[in-house]
Amino acid sequence: MSGQGTDKTRNAVERQLAAMGGELFEVGALQRGDGDKPEFMILRTWDRKRVVESIPWLLHQNWHDSHIYVRPKGESNLTLVDDLTLKALSKMRQEGFQPAAVVQTSPGNYQAWVKHAAPLDRELGTAVARKLAERFGGDVKAADWRHFGRLAGFRNIKTRYARLVPVPAFDEWRGQYFYRDLEGRWVDRNGNFHSDRHLRDVHAGLEPRVRFPFVQLMQASGGIARESNQLVTAERKALEQRRADQARRWAQFGSRAAGHTGGHLKGIEVFRADPRYSGDGTRVDLAYAVYAMARGVDAEDVRAALRSRDLSHKGSEKRQGDYVERTLKKAVASLAQGRGR
Repeated sequence: MSGQGTDKTRNAVERQLAAMGGELFEVGALQRGDGDKPEFMILRTWDRKRVVESIPWLLHQNWHDSHIYVRPKGESNLTLVDDLTLKALSKMRQEGFQPAAVVQTSPGNYQAWVKHAAPLDRELGTAVARKLAERFGGDVKAADWRHFGRLAGFRNIKTRYARLVPVPAFDEWRGQYFYRDLEGRWVDRNGNFHSDRHLRDVHAGLEPRVRFPFVQLMQASGGIARESNQLVTAERKALEQRRADQARRWAQFGSRAAGHTGGHLKGIEVFRADPRYSGDGTRVDLAYAVYAMARGVDAEDVRAALRSRDLSHKGSEKRQGDYVERTLKKAVASLAQGRGR
């Protein structure tokens, strides 16, 4: 990539990180495999200065088929809203959720970083992200407390955005890269001389090029959204209400279970403390699900128990939900198999 192009990327990166704020960032280079299927992620935790210093390495990764992503390190005061239109961005500004930074990821598609007055914990951050995505037509599946966004100044190498650039006609190509000196010789930008015949041979060997759109920084105000506090307060109250409702259901369920079984029903914490499972959360979850569902525990209560531990290592909220549902299906299958013996 040319020095001028590198300078443009550096400018975009510096402005985006300044608008996002914060001290530490997680930067990911996601290697693209067959089609758009990712192969692996190279993940680095850097401060702003180190990110800027690493731009040459990131450009190298990008030009060798890696997507370049960024997010704040840990819990933060930022919420990413993905897959937005210009109309949605206009609506966000009108309703008081003006983004701190807006990135155009592809033609007609945008990501917005909304800034709050204080950091949000994981549960509250995810709830706020979902609410904003639902309200403004963003990608709800990508709405969680720590989702990656694209870093401006690098190419979006998704296959559907590839554009084939044909080889220009000989005279046009020659005029772009060579000029004639006073003696009528063709000279390149490095001062090397070329015959017309040589240039025709070179041109005949050229092939069409594939180009991808660059991720562009469209806005970098860095400001806190005017209506952020009201939304955060409302979502915090909603979470507190859900926790209270959940506690009430558990209390009611415990009372019913004691009456049905003539004794106390074991909670999931008993399984987590059981040395037979060696602290393996997946084994604990399945063992508890089988135990509870065999005793008539409502599936919603089992889901709540499974989610009472931190599942963020499973990935996004969607992946966490998928894990819980798979565990319930395995428990049902195990019970069915046992009854069939």
